Amino acid sequence: MARYGSFLCLSATRPVTALGIAFLGALAASSCFVRAARAAEPMITPEQISALRGVGDVALAPDGRHIVYGVRAFADPARPPVTRLWLRAVQPDGPAAALDGAQDNDSHPRWSPDGRRLAYIGRHGGAHDTLWLTGPAGGAPHALGPFAGDVTDFRWSPDGKALAILVRPASAAPGAPGAQMAGSAPDDAPPGPGLAIVTPADGHVRPVALDARAVFDVDWAPDGRSLVVRTGRSSGLDAFWYRSAVSIVDTEGHVLHRLPGHATAVHPVFSPDGRSLAWGHFDDKGIVGAVSRYDLSDGRSHPMGAGWSGSIRAMAWNPDGRSLTVLGLDDVTPCLARLDAADGTVRRTVGLGGQPFAFSMAGDGTVALPASTPSRAEDVWIVHDGHARPLTDLNPQVAGWPLGTQQVVRWRGRDGTALSGLLVLPPGREHGLPLFTQIHGGPYEAWAQGWLGSWHDWARLLASHGIAVFLPDPRGSEGRGTAFAEATRGDWGGADARDILDGIDMLTRRGIADPKRLALGGWSYGGFMAAWMAGHEERFLTVIDGAGITDLRAMALSTDVTTGFLPPYFGDPIDRAAEYAAHSPLDAVARVRIPVLLLHGMADSRVPPDQGLMFFNALRARGARVVLARYPGAPHWFGGAVGATVEADVQRRVLTWLTPILKPVP
Repeated sequence: MARYGSFLCLSATRPVTALGIAFLGALAASSCFVRAARAAEPMITPEQISALRGVGDVALAPDGRHIVYGVRAFADPARPPVTRLWLRAVQPDGPAAALDGAQDNDSHPRWSPDGRRLAYIGRHGGAHDTLWLTGPAGGAPHALGPFAGDVTDFRWSPDGKALAILVRPASAAPGAPGAQMAGSAPDDAPPGPGLAIVTPADGHVRPVALDARAVFDVDWAPDGRSLVVRTGRSSGLDAFWYRSAVSIVDTEGHVLHRLPGHATAVHPVFSPDGRSLAWGHFDDKGIVGAVSRYDLSDGRSHPMGAGWSGSIRAMAWNPDGRSLTVLGLDDVTPCLARLDAADGTVRRTVGLGGQPFAFSMAGDGTVALPASTPSRAEDVWIVHDGHARPLTDLNPQVAGWPLGTQQVVRWRGRDGTALSGLLVLPPGREHGLPLFTQIHGGPYEAWAQGWLGSWHDWARLLASHGIAVFLPDPRGSEGRGTAFAEATRGDWGGADARDILDGIDMLTRRGIADPKRLALGGWSYGGFMAAWMAGHEERFLTVIDGAGITDLRAMALSTDVTTGFLPPYFGDPIDRAAEYAAHSPLDAVARVRIPVLLLHGMADSRVPPDQGLMFFNALRARGARVVLARYPGAPHWFGGAVGATVEADVQRRVLTWLTPILKPVP
């Protein structure tokens, strides 16, 4: 056992083989690290990646002339990043300045309907996150409230005279004395946010009673007489992501309409005339999200976008009331599209880059959102009249980095299925390369064209050090339609693994990848696939499992998304224990013959840390070469929750683990 700063590193080895001699010799510089060979030409470092600034919430003024957006950066490398709100004009080269009166980590900026005021959430040294409001003439904001807890979200009423707010009550933390579990509340989380209406003119706060343990989302009908709410019977993430419901209520909380099915986290929106509501919900299998239009006059639902192969992440009605602007993913391309409300057809309008999940739209249809390109890290982008342009330049240093090339690659699976992904090559090199295949999370997620350099996106870092990186979107991924996404139901490690291997075969046939220098890894579901391949595939020299599932049944019964995540894929974990075991990497641990690097946050409630520890102990008991790096206090998703030091450490471990094994040419 070795300790590097606050990170524990556990390692184990077995009798030395020829590969082991080279591997252990390279590790001699330290128990967990090796030094990567340095080329004369500068290479990208983990510290440079972690220093990149990112975009927080984005809010366009109703007239489209000004914008408020968050900029996320590390003020202290030992602490999580800080977000600051900025205000600037939308025209090119418009002046930008920190928003007057805003403080660290203020969020959710939203303009009033007339564009004369701005509200946002912030703590400002108080005990709770509260709502701050600027006056008609701008200047320093003043706080609304007080509220009995933390404000988590809010929406302006159509006339700008009130705000519907969500407030999480100040109550005991989970596990505190008196907390308990009960069948009616399948987690020990405290009550979630409740709904209230506040009038800025007099500061009056009126709670709205709803038959729900938590309110996750809210918005107003155009006439201001009713609201749409997304609620849950529990306050936990299982309810938030998978078991919530959408209702339309009056301002007293009386239910006017209950919409069918389980809702997704796509924000529900009323049509301009208030006669329809567009909302997101899961399909019958509970894996893929769909979008429908609910007709308030007759209570009927009309599917929208069912014929489009892409996925919809966010939407807003256009002023004509006949269509919506939607943000989605079409194969490997994030995009804006037009959704026809009458016939449900989708037409892609503007291709984008990166991983945007939300956008802000002005009255004239101008859109603002975070986006990126393969050679430009995340910025605020403006889309107007079908043209997209970056508004900010948050990371100009990237222009001088050795980026190499990034391209879309396509191949066919062994059954003829058309597949796609991304390939990032080292600068100036295209053939005979060591190849690291990185698998995305999910499985219902996807790699998308855009910037691929962060604590969990390792492509840009590795490519600059001579390692080509392949990022496939196998069956089960987002952006290719419902049948494609549901093809891995009951079959993790089956068709998805074959798709990945077929893509690697394509790259070796083209001479890009050296078949004798292959490795694979990823985070979350990508970590699962790494652990699975370790016990089922002999072509890889090593795998890297970042916060991956290794025992599906134990995961299903201990994760914070217990009912909504694995059961739609595999059924009940008690009734189908054998099926869960058959698809668990832990059950194939005796066949692992390659070095394994495990990375896991110790505060991970999504994939509990025992998943990594079980795999480590099982490998160690069999004399395998394995290292487990554990990060105290880190959750499942490190981004925004840890310091730059931790983010850089994850990347450095990946780089220094792969370098002596894949032996890239400097």
